[in-house]
Amino acid sequence: MHLVIVSPFPPAITGIGQYGYHVTRALAQSGAFSRVTVLAGSFVNGNTPNHLGITELDYCWQPGQWNARTAILSRVKRLNPDLIWFNLGVSVFGKSPWMNVSGLLAPMLAKRTGYPTIVTLHELMELSDLRALGVPGGPFAPMGARWLTDIATQADVICLTRKHYVNWLTKRIIDCTHIPHGTFHEPTLLDENSQAELLIFNSMAPFKGVELLLEAFPALKKREYPHLQLTIAGAEHPRFPGYTQSIKNSFAGMEGIRWLGEVPDEDVIELFRDAKIIVLPYTASTGSSSVLYRAATWGRAVVASDLSEMRSLAEEGNFQVEFFENGNAASLQNAIHSLLVSPEKRRAQIQNNFQAIQNARIELTCHRYLHAFNRALEKRKSLKRLPIPYLEIESA
Repeated sequence: MHLVIVSPFPPAITGIGQYGYHVTRALAQSGAFSRVTVLAGSFVNGNTPNHLGITELDYCWQPGQWNARTAILSRVKRLNPDLIWFNLGVSVFGKSPWMNVSGLLAPMLAKRTGYPTIVTLHELMELSDLRALGVPGGPFAPMGARWLTDIATQADVICLTRKHYVNWLTKRIIDCTHIPHGTFHEPTLLDENSQAELLIFNSMAPFKGVELLLEAFPALKKREYPHLQLTIAGAEHPRFPGYTQSIKNSFAGMEGIRWLGEVPDEDVIELFRDAKIIVLPYTASTGSSSVLYRAATWGRAVVASDLSEMRSLAEEGNFQVEFFENGNAASLQNAIHSLLVSPEKRRAQIQNNFQAIQNARIELTCHRYLHAFNRALEKRKSLKRLPIPYLEIESA
């Protein structure tokens, strides 16, 4: 069985690209495929990933290129695979809305050619606060978001990382299934750092709440934590070039802050090892949160904005989170303080989340994808089926 995967991919560091890399590795190691080819989207300006087993990498498109769809479909025609899995977000093909519309037509066209086609969507813009996210289009943005959903869901099976999305899309009679985001790594409870350090790790954009955290941080240091440290890490969001430098300039001279920028995947565990509390101060949110899953994987307490998306994500994953009022620096300060001052509270959250993450390990994610792939094969009336080994799953 030959599987073609279309995904953003390392060496460029993006959340969806890292997800694609880790799930690809698990699928290649599953023994279900004789051949796996990734039609990878990346600026090839670094080391290509390893440990991919039988996987072939074809860097045939880049974000920001108008010919991405043509390049993908041309390779698909030449390879003639048994299955195609598209791992997508609504902006993976570039900053331009029209560029993303063009790229997101690829699954629909591949399906019309006759290939069993599966799409994983990490976000549904229709359900997001478009104004808070800074989405272009003004009053026409909701219409564009609806159009993107309609285009991106033209596949045999749609996989969604949020159960809330499945419930919503099912009303449109779309064949979709819930595959939780999951953890990329073997769950390991790291020893807690004796130093008081906060970590915010995400793509740098106005809606990620970095400025809100920087507003609360000096008040925490003055309150009773003079040695408190803050690490800010993550690549710049492609829609907001120059944003990181602008906030660095605005908060220049503030003590106790490390600005790390982009961090290679293999070094991320060290960020979490150094941190005592992970902060998710988003003012708006789309999709799942790999950072929340990593915090649960490595045993770190989490503070997050009281957004409906974050609350429902915590409920879906059975995670405990210390919530604060969205956009309120004083509330954020109090939430962080409540965890800093109470080792027992941190420990209770960590133990709960570490138990919850056992049902989101990468082998379970792979197992769920094999079932989704077989569903697509069945819908296309293919006689081929993937062998799915028995795997004990504690809960759905």
